[in-house]
Amino acid sequence: MFKVIKTENRHCEEHGIDWVCEFTKLGGRVLEGECPECLKERVERERIEDQRRMAEEAKQRQIAYERQCLERRVSSSLIPQKYLTRTFDNYRAETPDQLKALSACQRFAEDFYGFQRTGAGLIMTGRPGTGKTHLACAIANSLIEQGHTCVFITASKMIRKIRETYRRDSEFTEQQIIDSLRDVDLLIIDEVGVQRGTESEEHLLFEVLNERNSVFAPTIILSNLTANQIKDYIGERALDRLREGGGKLVVFDWESYRGRVAEDSDLPGAEYPVRTEPAKHSPACLSPFPMED
Repeated sequence: MFKVIKTENRHCEEHGIDWVCEFTKLGGRVLEGECPECLKERVERERIEDQRRMAEEAKQRQIAYERQCLERRVSSSLIPQKYLTRTFDNYRAETPDQLKALSACQRFAEDFYGFQRTGAGLIMTGRPGTGKTHLACAIANSLIEQGHTCVFITASKMIRKIRETYRRDSEFTEQQIIDSLRDVDLLIIDEVGVQRGTESEEHLLFEVLNERNSVFAPTIILSNLTANQIKDYIGERALDRLREGGGKLVVFDWESYRGRVAEDSDLPGAEYPVRTEPAKHSPACLSPFPMED
């Protein structure tokens, strides 16, 4: 309990008021009163400072949360480690055709919500080493930064993951794997045409593309085949799913510059640590989809 032990008349020069100062005793300490106006101002300053501090702490928590979410989306994307920092800015476009390809991919990323309204896909074809994977991952990295979910996988590994569900001891069903591929915002399927292209593989690829088309989810196909060869390989039905809603074909028909890229010291290394196990905080739709072997 505070106990007033004496009072004293005082005058506050700052506020020009007379006031009565009370001296109180708390335990073994004597506390001196404060000008009422000075007290109000001090309390207000402390209130404002507390609000500022709390706002800053909330901001830092939000930044940390968004960074954590970003890292989870990155680790769930299966993007190859070397491509995690591939962007539109560090793509080396030197010819008119390369600039055209770059522009088409930039438009896809910038108008991704528009592509989500129609489910339109993107087919990137051409010779090896011409920058298809760089630009596809640049799209994915840009969308991941914006909060979208993306998955990058080769066609052969996608088919293998689906077929693994046929084992008796499989933890997941075929539909669960297809659902996980359906539910990501962007799916990038690389190396289409490298595998044999059996009727069974064509059927599974169609199933994935058809499921994604049903929910207007854009898909990017990467292949070294020509446009006509892709049509023969994946089948007319699968190609129709990619073309619906205004899907685009981007042709990379210049010589490989993979050697020059390997010597390009301006390309940054990956910022995120390599994951050695499946992301534990992946979106629910990806939870049954294991990381690459």
